[in-house]
Formats: sequence, C-alpha cells, structure tokens
Amino acid sequence: MMNNAFRRRLVFIVLASAGIWIFLWYTHSLVDELARLDKRNCETIARLWAGVQYPLSILSDGSRLNSCTVCGTPSGISVPYLDSLSKYCPVCGDTTLFVPTERALPEEREDVVNFTRRLFADLVSRLDFNTIFSDMNGYPQIVNGEVTDGYSRERIDSLFREIEALKQQNEPVPLMMVSDTIGYLYYGDTRLSRQMKIVPLLELGLLFLIAAVIYFLLRAEINREKDLSWVGFARETAHQLSTPLSSLMGWIELLRDEAENDTATLEALNHMSVDVTRLTQIADRYGQMGRKPRMKPFRICDVISEIVSYFNRRKGLLGHGVVLESSCSNSASVVSGNPVLLGWVLENLIKNAVAACASVPEGGKVIIQCNDFDEDKIEILVRDNGCGISYSDQGCIFNAGYTTRKGGWGLGLSLSRRIVEQHHQGSIRLVSSSPGQGSIFCVSLPKSYGGADDNDSLGG
Repeated sequence: MMNNAFRRRLVFIVLASAGIWIFLWYTHSLVDELARLDKRNCETIARLWAGVQYPLSILSDGSRLNSCTVCGTPSGISVPYLDSLSKYCPVCGDTTLFVPTERALPEEREDVVNFTRRLFADLVSRLDFNTIFSDMNGYPQIVNGEVTDGYSRERIDSLFREIEALKQQNEPVPLMMVSDTIGYLYYGDTRLSRQMKIVPLLELGLLFLIAAVIYFLLRAEINREKDLSWVGFARETAHQLSTPLSSLMGWIELLRDEAENDTATLEALNHMSVDVTRLTQIADRYGQMGRKPRMKPFRICDVISEIVSYFNRRKGLLGHGVVLESSCSNSASVVSGNPVLLGWVLENLIKNAVAACASVPEGGKVIIQCNDFDEDKIEILVRDNGCGISYSDQGCIFNAGYTTRKGGWGLGLSLSRRIVEQHHQGSIRLVSSSPGQGSIFCVSLPKSYGGADDNDSLGG
C-alpha cells in the first residue's frame, strides 16, 4: 500500500513539475518576445529619424534651383556665378530663360524643421523607456525627443553615463541614411519588460516551494503509513497475548488454591501473579497504541520508585553486578500525564542503561535522579557508567528502526520520544555520552499543580 501511495505521489510530483516548467518556459518566451518588440519599435523610430535627415539636409543647405521663367518648372541646381541661363524646357517645348530661385523661403524652412522635430518629439514621448540619439562619435544629440542644444557640461556628462548604462540593457540601433551610418539610438527596457523579467524568477522560486511542500507532505505521509503499520502490529500482538495471559492468571489462581499451606509456593505464585499482571499491562499498553491516552495528575517519584523496586526485586533484569539507584529531590512533584506510558519510557531507558553496563567488569551502576528544574519543569536524569554511545551513532538513536544491539527492533527511543513530546508536551534528549564513559539521558516534563491520586500506579 505504501509503495502504491508513493508511486501515485511521485507521478503527481512529476506532472506538477512538468506543468510549472512549461509555464516557466512560456513566460520566458513572452519576455523574449517583448524584448524583440521593443527592439523593433526602436528600429522603426531610428529609421524614421534617419529618413527625414536627408530631405531636411537638402532643404537647409542654402542651394538654389534653376526655374523656367515661363512655366516655373525647376531644372537642376543653379551655378552660383550665373544669374540666368537659356535652355530647353520640356514642359514649354521651347528654349526659355531659366533663372535661380530659392528652394524654400527661410521662414518655410524653419517651419518644416520645427514641425519635424515636434512630430518626432511627440512620437518619442509616447515611449515608456529612455531613448538617446547620438552621432557617430557617441555624442548625445536628442534625449527622449528633446534636442541637447544648450545642455550644460554636467548634464552632457550624465548623458554619457546613461548611454553606458543603456548599452548594458540593449544593443544600440544604428541610424542609417542611404548606405552610411550617421549615429546610434540607445534605448532602455520598458516598465512591463522589467516586470516580466522578474516573473520567471518568481515562478522558479514557486517551483522550489511547491517541490519542498510536496516533499515534506510525502515524507509525512510515508512516516504516517509506517506508524500505522507499527500500530497495527502492536495491536495485533496485544490481541494475541491477551488469551494466554488470561489463561495464566487462571492457572495461578488454581495453583494458589491447591498450595494453600505451602508458603514457598505461595510466595512464588505471588511473584508470578505480579509478573503476569505486568505483562497484561504491557499488552494493554500496546493495545492502546494510536489512541489518545488517559491523562491525570500523579506523583512522578512514586512511578520511579515502583519501577526501581520492580527491577531490584528481579536481579535477572539487572544483569551481573549492576546496581540500580534512584533519588528524588521533591517527592511531592506532580506531573499530568499517563503513568503507564511514562513508566514504559523510564523502563526503556533503564533497560538500555543496564544493557550498556553489561560490559563493565566490576559491575555497572545506573542512577535515576528526579529534580525540580524550575518552577514549571521537572527533569529526570538516567545515568550509567556503561560502554557509552559512539559519536557517529548519537545523531541517529531516536530514529525508528535504528539499533546497534543484535536482535533489537530500534523502536524504544523512538516511541519514548513520541510519548514524551506528543502526549506529555515534554522533551527527551541525550545530554552526553562518551565511549567507555557512560551516558546521560534527560526527560523534561511540565509540572502540574493539580492534586495527585493517592493510588497512582503503573496500572493506570
């Protein structure tokens, strides 16, 4: 089931990524198209300006034309030192007298030049980006449709700097008249083009954000399915254990009736009854996995004392020569939670500490300390002088399935962290550990100021 879910989500990620990349490519192509349109518009303006330069230059060069005195037809440019000339007129069909005449009156020439400049300035003013026309040497002549005649030296210097900046944005457009280059048009980016250039970057950021969200959602879903698998396994185990445990309780009661006067047998049966009750509690604990536990205020030191007493009464649980001790700075400290679950956490830490002390020749020592850290928090320290944890493993000990013990499942510390952090709003951490020096684990729990039940026990 998990593999199918992973494949479905993987297909979704691939399709979503492909769609975003296609949209990203389309947006980038739109930006390129805008840049091409801007260049085309500027080329059109440059050609228009270059095109009007030739008739304007002819109009303002001061030369005169020979015109027929009969019909007024012009015929060629007049020679400066000739006042009149007789020649054949194709319109009149006869030889007539031609005299020099002005191309246009000075007032007319000025009107034409001014009109052309106004028309061009109006055209350029409609653009929403800067334009600078320069001559062949790069000297600015027209800025945004305004002639630079009368500009100060400082203003001209700033235009030179602006030309360099415009060069970085777009390649200048040459001004061609006939077959000669008479100058260049420098232009910047439009406001829309500048905004569109940011869009691909935003889309790329959005792509990475969506990928990160999908990754974490997928990871959380996979972890959830793993958790559900473990929960189902634990509940099934509890269900399978419940029947033989009930039978064992019945057999113990039957043997207790038959050994009514045998003190040794009755004592053994009492110990067996305690162990079977504890197994029943463990089975019930696994049967409750995945469900919200019952919470109540209780004295944490009572739970610690009960667990330590249980281990000390059964030396087989401690191993050879291992000493288990406990101390509480304030036996009245109360926490709110589930004593069965927290008892299981402490049992798991004690078992790990005892296993770490198995390699100590003179016998190891495990100490449980409960202290008031501050007004709102209680800390439980589990110390041992065992083999310690290697530095390379210390960052992985709380990962589900990670274990260094042969036959271990690697679930103890992972479940302990979940119980402490998710159900009791506390924390569990490895304080310190050195190979050959032992380890210290710390469980922090918030205090509760409610009254504790007098019959608190691991029976919940």
